[in-house]
Amino acid sequence: MNRRVTLVTGGARRVGAEIVRAFAARGDAIVLHHGSSPADADHLAAELRATGTPVHIVAADLQNVNAPARIVAETMQVFGRLDVVVSSASLMLNHALDAVTPEEWDTVSHINLRAPFFLSQAAAKVMLPGSNIIHMCDHLATEARFPHLIPHQATKAGVANMVTTLAGALAPHIRVNGVAPGLVLKPDDLSAEREAAFLRDVPMARSGTPADVTQAILFLVEASYITGVVLQVDGGRHLWR
Repeated sequence: MNRRVTLVTGGARRVGAEIVRAFAARGDAIVLHHGSSPADADHLAAELRATGTPVHIVAADLQNVNAPARIVAETMQVFGRLDVVVSSASLMLNHALDAVTPEEWDTVSHINLRAPFFLSQAAAKVMLPGSNIIHMCDHLATEARFPHLIPHQATKAGVANMVTTLAGALAPHIRVNGVAPGLVLKPDDLSAEREAAFLRDVPMARSGTPADVTQAILFLVEASYITGVVLQVDGGRHLWR
């Protein structure tokens, strides 16, 4: 395989799918992971294959501790190399503070924090010098106004810390960075009033788009002297915390 190979977890839908399209557009072969979206994955793969992009689909439940290593092993079996990992899959649990169960806490932690770590561990064993790992963080990791999102916020704060630690551990051969999106592809249950209230604290005065996120990721992959950075892609909301 002469092309660069990019693996995107959670790549079948929403922002993950746009990340996949962005790397395909730059000429990469794609490993498209999904947890439970086979129809979306098949549709996206067919779209990209029609343009000549090699695509391999991997279905894996990231709650399974063996899933990250299996995804990397399957990538190497199919393409023989791995140049970029974008750990995009995540789970946001929206529950009142006293409604979160230990089982739900574990589910969020396994998907949002444990899986990205072991994906990085497995990828680092096979990646060549000059490769990149990008982790999806979240602006919510440093906010304290959303007590109904504590499991999500706590795990994303852990991912941000992991970015800096992995960057030091894997340098100089592998760069590790993160992006922390703000409000991008708003939830279906977000009312116009709540969105307006949120945007009052966003200097750019708008919600983000998938393109905003993918541009940041592509920049970090190409910026060869940047590692250990979590890039805020939140329209400046972090300025007013």
